[in-house]
Amino acid sequence: MTAGSPPPLPPLSPAAASLSAALQARAEKATVSRATLVEAFSAALPGLASGEHARTALATLLHELADHRLLNLPTSRAHWDAGRPRLPEQVRLPATTQATPRAPREPVSWRPELDWAYTARLTAAQTEDLLACNRWFRDSSNAPDRRTPIPLRERSYEIFRDEKRLDALISGALFAPGRLTLDQLATYRQPPPLAHHQLGDGDTLLVVENSDTYATLHDLIAKQPGRIRFIAFGAGRSFEASVSRLTELSGIHRIFYYGDLDADGLAIPARASLTALQHGLPPIEPATDLYRLLLGHTPTPSALVADDRAQTLTAWLPAPLSTQAHDLLTAGQRLAQEATNHNQLSVDSSWRT
Repeated sequence: MTAGSPPPLPPLSPAAASLSAALQARAEKATVSRATLVEAFSAALPGLASGEHARTALATLLHELADHRLLNLPTSRAHWDAGRPRLPEQVRLPATTQATPRAPREPVSWRPELDWAYTARLTAAQTEDLLACNRWFRDSSNAPDRRTPIPLRERSYEIFRDEKRLDALISGALFAPGRLTLDQLATYRQPPPLAHHQLGDGDTLLVVENSDTYATLHDLIAKQPGRIRFIAFGAGRSFEASVSRLTELSGIHRIFYYGDLDADGLAIPARASLTALQHGLPPIEPATDLYRLLLGHTPTPSALVADDRAQTLTAWLPAPLSTQAHDLLTAGQRLAQEATNHNQLSVDSSWRT
């Protein structure tokens, strides 16, 4: 990474990968309508699509896919609805995902796990990837030890001799609902570790985005933990993947998050919350009293955030904090959580509620 370049994006979340695969399997042309978006969302993620916050979940996932350049969102306000957060009337898939389907050069005898491939519209590249999977299904069918689940990149190397190939494929049409699954390939995403420390016997976990603020809050809460059972270091964008590790912590009924008030700082908990819900965990809630203190500080310049994206990002916060944060982002400003430093937090105890 060169100096001044943005940090690399975290891996695509499982929810976003599922939605991307469902979209690509349904898209017959580059432009995808709202109806197809909703249909793909419902098929790929029925739990999120029928939940109380379905609109926010869909908006969050669409922006994540746009960040990863797996789709393009409209640039004209006319192509967005008037809801909160706004949803696009259509999106556009990059041309590279819309290759002309080609039949295999010769008939293929697909394994039972790939019966759907007989009628699927497959590109030449997709056919080659499926043939590699077909060989693995064939060669491992009478070898139970080879079907023992192993981490994603280990399985990817075994099948493709490329440890990152499955990372690319899981967001594509081959992994759309009713097609390939990680369970079939006897593999799973290995989330990164989550640094945490037990402070008390309560039922609450507090996740803190950055290391210095984590150290400050650890020091202050340890003296009077109240309902805080664990404090965890989110490590920035890593928390989007490491959130699934929270299933290893017992006695947690609520999860609170405190991070920067900028585009990344708000996208992290919103996306992590969708992953948490998929793993049967409580949603990620904002540590509102800490954010309230943070909003009392003077912001610093940052990149402008478009209104539609700012609405999606700040929907995670309750009013009136969401309105204040929206105004901050659209004005090209940010607030780093380090503004609420050890001195302030040790004197002002209002954040403890």
